[in-house]
Amino acid sequence: MTTDDVVRLWAARSGGAGDPLVLCHGGPGLWDMFGDVGEPLTGVTPVVRWDQHGCGRSERCDGPWTTRRSVADLDAVRRHFGLGRMALLGHSWGARLA
Repeated sequence: MTTDDVVRLWAARSGGAGDPLVLCHGGPGLWDMFGDVGEPLTGVTPVVRWDQHGCGRSERCDGPWTTRRSVADLDAVRRHFGLGRMALLGHSWGARLA
């Protein structure tokens, strides 16, 4: 998927139907570390994992590292998967983003 500033983000959805749980990792500069958390939840709810701007499996870039950018990227994930409603769970910076 591509953001409005043309950076490719890695994102994956697993699990069944319904309102998903979107997992937001810490950082900026870290990557999705929610495999062990997300996997058991896929039997209960859909789970969306993603790597934030310039992190992990997302395209490398020079930022910007702002709250506005992170919210726009989270919204890009929401639009990419066609999510109307979602629950958010975050770690560290991801908790603030959530």
